[in-house]
Amino acid sequence: MEAKFYQSGEITIVALKGRFEIEKTQAFKTACTQSLHGKKVVFCMKDLHFVGSTGIQTYFQIIREFSTANPYKAKVADLKPDFQRLWFHSNLLEVDLHENLAGALTSFQMPDHSIQEN
Repeated sequence: MEAKFYQSGEITIVALKGRFEIEKTQAFKTACTQSLHGKKVVFCMKDLHFVGSTGIQTYFQIIREFSTANPYKAKVADLKPDFQRLWFHSNLLEVDLHENLAGALTSFQMPDHSIQEN
């Protein structure tokens, strides 16, 4: 998995690409806690690939912990349907889930606007 950071105004976008790799979880956690704390963050998962569920829950937990410790609730955008099912079963209420990046960026201007499970 590859993570690229870029800015959209005062919001940091973390674009994740590739497959989740369990051996990279610590590096991802360190990047979140050291580089992103105190920032408005959107994790864009548009280019992630679903390859079993191994490691996915660990990454979800890292995003949850980051969001809980951060003054701004983290946002996740462009999560594919397979990932969404796992996300909803994980009951990750500490992080807002949005259908697309534009919606996630806009949500920082609106109170608690996220998609819900059907």
